[in-house]
Amino acid sequence: MKFWSNSDVPTPGSAIPELRLLAAVLQRAIHDFIGGEGEVRDGARSWLMDDEPTDAPLSFRFICEALDLDVESLRKAIGRQAEVQAREYAASDAIA
Repeated sequence: MKFWSNSDVPTPGSAIPELRLLAAVLQRAIHDFIGGEGEVRDGARSWLMDDEPTDAPLSFRFICEALDLDVESLRKAIGRQAEVQAREYAASDAIA
C-alpha cells in the first residue's frame, strides 16, 4: 500500500520537498554504509540490504518506490561501490 501520491508531477528543476527528504535519507544511509564504521555501518547495511515489509514507512523499499528506483539494482550498485571503497582503503593502508 502506498502512503504517497505521485499525481503531482514536478516540473524540471523543481522537486517535491517530501521526495527531497526521502532522497536525503537514502543518501545518508548509503554514505554511512560505504564510509561508516561500527554500529553506524552495520545499521545502514541492515536498513539497505535486509528485506522489510513493503508498506513499512520509511523503509528502504518504501523510499525506493517513492523515488521510482529499482530496489535490487540499487542494492547491487551500492554493494559494488562498497567493495570498490574497501579495496581502495586497503590499498591506501598497504602503502602507508
